[in-house]
Amino acid sequence: MFTYSAVIYDGKKQNLVKYECGTDTEFKSYLDSHYGCHVCLWSDKELSEATLASIATTRIQTNLNDLDNTQTL
Repeated sequence: MFTYSAVIYDGKKQNLVKYECGTDTEFKSYLDSHYGCHVCLWSDKELSEATLASIATTRIQTNLNDLDNTQTL
């Protein structure tokens, strides 16, 4: 999952939009359905907080498993 951010102009005003989804196509569909005709002035894509937390948890679990599997001499 990603957090998409964009500044769009809808013919009346600029809007900062943030939306969490999986693909560029999903984000474009979201913008089209919520704002209709618009111009994207700027956009960015980052890993979502949930994805970052999942990665961190996996790393911690991997490190703990590695410690559990360490054999003493």
